[in-house]
Amino acid sequence: MNNGRRYQERIKIRAMKLRKQGWTHREIVRKLGASLGAVWSWTKKIVLTPEQKKAIEERKNKYVWTIERRAARSRLARKNFALYWKKPYSKRELIKKIRRFYLRNGRIPLKREFNMYREYQQRFGGWNKAIQLAGFATNPVIFSTKHIARDGHTCDSYAEKIIDDWLFGHQISHIKNYLYEGTKMTADFAIGNIRLEYFGLAGESKLYDRTIQSKREFCKKENLRLIEVYPSDLFPNRLSKIVSLGELKSVISS
Repeated sequence: MNNGRRYQERIKIRAMKLRKQGWTHREIVRKLGASLGAVWSWTKKIVLTPEQKKAIEERKNKYVWTIERRAARSRLARKNFALYWKKPYSKRELIKKIRRFYLRNGRIPLKREFNMYREYQQRFGGWNKAIQLAGFATNPVIFSTKHIARDGHTCDSYAEKIIDDWLFGHQISHIKNYLYEGTKMTADFAIGNIRLEYFGLAGESKLYDRTIQSKREFCKKENLRLIEVYPSDLFPNRLSKIVSLGELKSVISS
């Protein structure tokens, strides 16, 4: 008899011994590492006593996931992980965050500037309600109100005003609402052969996204440089990281 067969025979003998002691087939499998089919085949002729069957049922019931056991485990989890849970802000603290933003920036925040927007939604029933409770008038709809930039340009949104003022502050000559030739589309800003677009509603509607794609295709066809700006580039201001001032000035001087 080779070593493999001797080892299997020893496992079989142990399995039969454990079964006679009242172990279940799965308990034996976990103990010996043998397959369930092999354990069942080795021990199928062994009959358990009523006492052994009763003991098996008691072991099973011990690990049933009862409501009481679930509640106990939940209490234990809260106790063990309490140190890692972040204490929620109070309503007063949330209002203070809005007021501090106003003091630093001279304006009330837009909801996209606060990563905690959902918390404001849940605690106050809406972003504008939180703004009002902080003592401020709510922002007008950012994409429907006209704003006047420092250079006198009329901008369709507050976001466009930020870009226009940024260009003006860096002495970048630009044209507002420049027509894409042969189309009904207009570019937010034209600087030589560069078109700078603020895609503030990207992903909000299929029609808007189709317009974005049309502008991309037009610029590619006409060999125009398209610079795309999104809300995350403005709040906080990252324009200098995505728009090269050197490139813009070289276009103007050429």
